[in-house]
Amino acid sequence: MKLLQNLEKKHWLLLAGWLLINILQSVFTNLHSDEAYYWMYSKNLEWGFFDHPPMTALLIFINDSLMHNELGVRVFFILLSTLTLAMIMNELNEKKDLFFLSVFMLSFPLVHTHIGGFMALPDTPLVFFTLLFFLGYKKFVTEPNLKMALLMAFIAAAMIYSKYHAFVALGLVVLSNLKLLRNKYFWVTVFVVVLLLIPHIWWQIENHFPTLKYHLVGRTKPVRFWTVHNNITSQLLVAGPLSGLIVFYSLSKFKINGDAFKRAIIFSVLGFYIFFFFMSFKNRIEAHYTTAITPLLMIATYPVISNNPALKKWFKRLALPVVVLFFLVRVYLAADFLPNYGEIKISFYNHKAAAEEVKKMADGKMVASFNNFAFAGIHKFYTGDPVIHMATPGYRYCQFDLWDEETLGEGKPLLVYIPDRMDTTNNITFANGRKARIIEIPEFQSLKHLALELSNISILNDSIKMQVTLTNGFGYNLKFNHPSMPLIGFTQPKQNEISATPIFQITGKELLTPGGKVSFQYSVPLNQVDQKQPVLIFTQTAERNRGQLAAINVSDYMLK
Repeated sequence: MKLLQNLEKKHWLLLAGWLLINILQSVFTNLHSDEAYYWMYSKNLEWGFFDHPPMTALLIFINDSLMHNELGVRVFFILLSTLTLAMIMNELNEKKDLFFLSVFMLSFPLVHTHIGGFMALPDTPLVFFTLLFFLGYKKFVTEPNLKMALLMAFIAAAMIYSKYHAFVALGLVVLSNLKLLRNKYFWVTVFVVVLLLIPHIWWQIENHFPTLKYHLVGRTKPVRFWTVHNNITSQLLVAGPLSGLIVFYSLSKFKINGDAFKRAIIFSVLGFYIFFFFMSFKNRIEAHYTTAITPLLMIATYPVISNNPALKKWFKRLALPVVVLFFLVRVYLAADFLPNYGEIKISFYNHKAAAEEVKKMADGKMVASFNNFAFAGIHKFYTGDPVIHMATPGYRYCQFDLWDEETLGEGKPLLVYIPDRMDTTNNITFANGRKARIIEIPEFQSLKHLALELSNISILNDSIKMQVTLTNGFGYNLKFNHPSMPLIGFTQPKQNEISATPIFQITGKELLTPGGKVSFQYSVPLNQVDQKQPVLIFTQTAERNRGQLAAINVSDYMLK
């Protein structure tokens, strides 16, 4: 595959300039909270993670072990994004008007972050390998052979190991050309991809499919039309805040002319938009979810715009001010000496100073954060100190729920950072503009391995009756008569705890020995819950740090 044969010296100079800009941006811009979260992945390499496959963690790990700073986290993503732009340039094959080529490519907001930018995010390797796959597919459909089949398999596996959106892209390619199903080399590719994915599949099995539960069940909500509107609006914006309408108009003029590669492009672009349009009825769709097809959108629309003088003129008029604004925003993000206003740069702002403030307040105690997995990564990256992630029963699950970080603080005093969205009492404003309440826990006790099992569930006398069995999965005694006051209670989605009772008060037991069990009757008054929503039975500490949860669908028992 010849991927860069159309590039001339002037193209390489543009790419070198873009590479330098992104390196400088990385050096002077603090990590985003998502990047710090993925950096935490890289410190605990596995074949999978709660939210994403392992590619992002691996890329961060390789260079961070040699260079622990923001550039060390981001350098491989900068290189991949620059190569992505190089491949796009090669396909567009613009030799004359490089100014318009630059304006066109930089008018897409995600070029500055996910596609050709500086941030360490899963979308960057996904976009790189997706574009590489399509360019390989272009040759595969004309010259299918074993060598190409194996190459396509490795690229497809790399796509999937980058982000699960790859399945949508790969599925749409097959839908665009069902003749592939009769091609023996296609099935060689499928077989090798499955082999390459076995370690990740095994990881999912061992961890009870956390990613599938989160993405297919945990994020699903009742139909909400505002999420549909937000998705449509955001997709217009990511095609260019002002020039996006010209981009989509030009897409309507894209001609397939019987070309399998072009058919795959249009199937993928439209397919992504249609897929996430329907998903948006029950999920909040982030603007970058369609990032994988942005290079394809560029390839499809650039010839239409550049060959139409009127469209080209209006595109430049609309896009150029936006490109200038993008660069001004990037300078603002990088300059910590410029204060943050509102939420514009707060995700990148003054993290090291804020982390040092918290460290000083802790005065040697371990630090914990509540309902804020982003804080844990940021604090550990900038101080080197371990952080315990604590969560209330209603907070979303994340990678910390698969790790055993809580055991690091067992029996120790903790300083706990509680963000202002949880508690506005006695908030402190930190150097990064974030507000939080700080409390201390004199003796931390985790309930993470206190297993919770429900049985004999029934509806009786306007209450949900059940037997609760708690099993101590720790290798040491778990104390019920303890300052952390372990509780059992119930709640429902999007609510704080409705009711919670000390387990010691119910059972009279002061502790559970390792492997020990205790069973008791528990009831939930029906008049305190919405019977259309699941009832969540939980354990938690007096500080509201959750242990285990179990769900009851009331309607399942109303019929009995």
